[in-house]
Amino acid sequence: MSPRQRRRIRPDARGSFEVRLPPEERALLAHLPRQLDELLATATDPAAPGADDGAEVARPRDRTRAPRAGGADDPEKPGVQDPLRRLFPPAYLRDEAAEAAYVGIVRAELVAHHRETLALLLRTADATRLTGEELEAWLAALNDLRLVIGSSLGVTETMAELDEHDPRYAEWVCYSYLSYLENEVVDALAGVLPPATPGADDEAPEDPWGEPPGGLRWDGTPLPGGP
Repeated sequence: MSPRQRRRIRPDARGSFEVRLPPEERALLAHLPRQLDELLATATDPAAPGADDGAEVARPRDRTRAPRAGGADDPEKPGVQDPLRRLFPPAYLRDEAAEAAYVGIVRAELVAHHRETLALLLRTADATRLTGEELEAWLAALNDLRLVIGSSLGVTETMAELDEHDPRYAEWVCYSYLSYLENEVVDALAGVLPPATPGADDEAPEDPWGEPPGGLRWDGTPLPGGP
């Protein structure tokens, strides 16, 4: 990734956000959502055609089978392969019945939300100006794409940059670019927030839940383990 010379996304005087991306980056942003949407279309119906084909999200022209999450980056279920696991982190790690009930209640709504933000990114990939609401949808879609590709790569917080001869290098470039662009979006949105009120959080109660057992993974989902 080339060094950041200027902001690609920044607030403008109209209250919206200016988007300056080269054509090749816009083409990628118009391509990746389609691939992830294909996977999400089967997320509420595991028996649907293509539900277990392991479609890869990262490579623009290569639809070869990709490694899935649940291998090296999922010590709890080493044999499970699910490219969407990071988008639907479990609520009940040790209660299969409760987890199944939870999935039955929330999965369809979550899938619809993910697909909606991906569709907006696809529709506005060529836009030169976005509203705040549209940019927030970009943030959600970019993060979804980044999580799925990161799962395919088995990304960890200490993972070194891949060599260009590595067969996963194209995925790594996509992951790195999405991480960079997501940071640009966060900075742009943060730039229009009102200044913090000094002392506003002094009376905030302590977190009653504390840290989850085992801590957190690189994407914020809980690690198994703990007492």
